[in-house]
Amino acid sequence: MSQVITDNILASTYLIVWGLTFIWYQRKYHSIDAGSFVIIMYIVYAIFSIFSINDTTLSELSDYKPLKLFPYIYLYVMMMIALSPSIYNHNNPTKTIEDPHTHILIILSVIIIICSILLIPDVIKNQSSGLLKLFTDTDAGKDAYMEQQEKASEAGSAIRNLPAIIFNSLCDISIFLFYYFISLKKKKYKIIIGLTFSICIGVLMPIMNGQRSGVITSMLTIIGGYMLFKQYYSKRINRIVRNIGIIAIFVMALPVAAITMSRFSNFNAQVSSFLCWYAGQSSIYFNNEALNPGGTRHGDRTMNLFKRLVDPKTPKNYVERRDKYSNLSIDDNVFTTFVGDFTIDYGPISAFFIFVVFNILVLLSFYKCRSRDETSKLHQLLLLYFTVCISVQGGMYLFTYSDVGGNLRLITYTLLYSYLRYHEALLHKFPLMKQAEIISNK
Repeated sequence: MSQVITDNILASTYLIVWGLTFIWYQRKYHSIDAGSFVIIMYIVYAIFSIFSINDTTLSELSDYKPLKLFPYIYLYVMMMIALSPSIYNHNNPTKTIEDPHTHILIILSVIIIICSILLIPDVIKNQSSGLLKLFTDTDAGKDAYMEQQEKASEAGSAIRNLPAIIFNSLCDISIFLFYYFISLKKKKYKIIIGLTFSICIGVLMPIMNGQRSGVITSMLTIIGGYMLFKQYYSKRINRIVRNIGIIAIFVMALPVAAITMSRFSNFNAQVSSFLCWYAGQSSIYFNNEALNPGGTRHGDRTMNLFKRLVDPKTPKNYVERRDKYSNLSIDDNVFTTFVGDFTIDYGPISAFFIFVVFNILVLLSFYKCRSRDETSKLHQLLLLYFTVCISVQGGMYLFTYSDVGGNLRLITYTLLYSYLRYHEALLHKFPLMKQAEIISNK
């Protein structure tokens, strides 16, 4: 049997397994939720990977090796472990969100909105050379990307734009807060409009830099967040959000296509070939190298900021890191899924235990806080949202909470989750405080 046939059988089997997983996932509750969306995207990525391995026009880019069975088994198991919180939520659905009785969400939203407003000068300054130029100059996307590549060696060494740092560390949380405020009976329209503006800024910034990944991860996060919250919306709200969302996705897809054509205009292949390679490469490269890359990065990517606090010699950016670990057969120059980031950083055995321990803790938290009246606590939803973001963003790319920027987002998640848990414990212990909070909120 030829290697091409073997590769197609393995890749097709991987696709079929995810298809069967979707059927199993939907067996009890047929509603499409965040977990359903994650699995659907895994199916889409698997389809693109089959197209990619059969496309011979990209041999100069896709240096694929023969596929093997065990890496696919390992990848599937790890992704299912990461999906376990969504599976639990799917099998234990709730209808309402318990009011956290705190003003911190409004304060946080105002901070996000202010930071996004402070970024407007940067957006305006780059508009002529960024968004508009993408559709008039075939080299605009490539030029913007190369400009960012030249600055990469300086990244992580100093604080240069504090509003941008705060905004980026809260970008995923801004989407979470947006959907939460929509779920309230008494809508806070000023906050909702402000967060909508902030989300738009978050999508525009990577476009200005010729980066598709930022646009696509924002798109995936917006859809994943909606799929998580839609069960708490009325039919009217769901219809409005869906209609606006479809238009927004179409608008976001245009610059992604323009950047793709610009970035790869010098290659002798169709745009569809690049899109298949871009969306389908992660599981293939994981299969090829991620379980045995020739060493580990010792957490220098996934825990970069935390390592730098204790070890000043830790690489400050991906340029320094790739130079330090030049002995590895694969690095973050290609996509290997969020699972691949952990296996390359810690090895497959340690990565497996990290996934198991983390998700057991998440499930124990869900079980401990479960309610019999079909009510979900906001900190539960925040934790679930975080796991969904890891899966849906990292299924196509890498672990998106890596490096300094990603680690800062981990910190903001942790701080907000800890505050909501602590605040809930205080309200439970001191009921009079809860009554005071309710009165003040009115």
